Amino acid sequence: MNLKSIALVFFAAGALSASAGRPQVVAHRGYWNAPGSAQNSIRGLIKADSIGADAVELDVWLSADSVLYVNHDPDFKGVNIEKSTSETLSQLRLDNGEPLPTLDSYLEVAKGLKPDLVVEMKTHSDPQREDIAVPMVIDMIAEKGLTDRTSYITFSRNSFDNLVAMSGRPVQFLSATEPAMLDRIGGDGADYHISVFRTNPHWFKELRDLGKTINIWTVNSAADIQYCIDHGADYITTDAPELAMELVEKSCAPRNLRIMTYNLRFGELAVMDRIASEIKAYNPDFVAIQEVDANANRTAAKTNRGLNYVSELAQRTGMFGYYGRAIDFAGGYYGIGILSRYPAEKIEKFELPNPGNEEPRVLLMGTFEMPGQKLVFASTHFDYRHHGTRKKQAQFVTEKMMESPYPAILAGDFNATNGQIYIETIKAKMKDLTNDRKTWPADVPQDKLDFIFAYPPKDFELKACIVPEPAKNTASDHLPVVSDIVVTF
Repeated sequence: MNLKSIALVFFAAGALSASAGRPQVVAHRGYWNAPGSAQNSIRGLIKADSIGADAVELDVWLSADSVLYVNHDPDFKGVNIEKSTSETLSQLRLDNGEPLPTLDSYLEVAKGLKPDLVVEMKTHSDPQREDIAVPMVIDMIAEKGLTDRTSYITFSRNSFDNLVAMSGRPVQFLSATEPAMLDRIGGDGADYHISVFRTNPHWFKELRDLGKTINIWTVNSAADIQYCIDHGADYITTDAPELAMELVEKSCAPRNLRIMTYNLRFGELAVMDRIASEIKAYNPDFVAIQEVDANANRTAAKTNRGLNYVSELAQRTGMFGYYGRAIDFAGGYYGIGILSRYPAEKIEKFELPNPGNEEPRVLLMGTFEMPGQKLVFASTHFDYRHHGTRKKQAQFVTEKMMESPYPAILAGDFNATNGQIYIETIKAKMKDLTNDRKTWPADVPQDKLDFIFAYPPKDFELKACIVPEPAKNTASDHLPVVSDIVVTF
């Protein structure tokens, strides 16, 4: 690929099948800048395999006497490949001393290695030469047993049409296009230079919404590679595959997190210092809190009257605090909140469905920036009286969490128990990260109303769930729920 055009590349299952949340590393023209290597060299192919690169990109030309060669530019050391015969081309040497490789010699080595192949059919001066080259490439790859490991890309519309008709493999036309147009022309994935995504960051979501894979090229610095990882790229095409592999493995390693949800009973039963000390004692990474006042003149709140609970708790616990107003109350606000060890990139509040015209409830949802990883965490508090309202609220929050481009956790007081349609609606799509311990009322628990859910289920594992023993003089009428989980990014 060159930087004169914006590329679109599709990689499907069987060639470059991405694991959930882990970008695949594509060695651009092989690991060509490793010691003893060169661009599009067999040594570069071997080097890419040795570090565990997921794929190798290579470029193919047809010589004047119809021999396929691997090289990026139309000329090599002043010799035009299309216009030269193999007798001349066989005398050329790469910078590492290797002969200019034929596709046959390259594939012969590739078939004994692990990386998939991304074959770019170069744009020839005469489309008729492409008509000859395309079936030759397809047949040779089949003969080497590499069909299922190969994807095709090209800037030539002629080659594109031929490859689509003949290869039976993923093929993409390397031409700039926006997501909606890509979808209309039948493209299955987007491969753009990183500058395009920086200019059009909204394309990440548009492409995901359209079900397209995302490849970003040619990404060489640690900062640019991390940008691709943080934004959920499926593939990273790079001249620095070893660095990319290191950053991907570090960023996408499973992460241990402690998640807490706690209904505070609007601070009626305990002073703020006690509530904060209970939260801090568990050392959570994220806390969903409900029944939270902000500057409300609530008589029942006693010493907490008039306080901004989220600000007070954030200060006392050393966490970041975020508030979601549900209603105006007593000269202030009443709602829910989030405490987080990590800063938020974005916080959104959504009004929950309220067909029964009950007290308004909300979903507070944030995208949080952990080192090398992003996670969505949300807090909510369901209605407790109207069946249709709770049912709609369960459907709404489930759909919202499933829209997340990152692993997502939803916690809160759902005013519902296991077996009820409200909870079962959520559990049909999300994973329950709690146990069966009852949480309300705190002194003599009769119901389990407080839950922690996660999406997608396969990215989460529950290691342990803590619900303290019932007690008199508790800080709230709900017991807190604390879960130790593992997230696979």
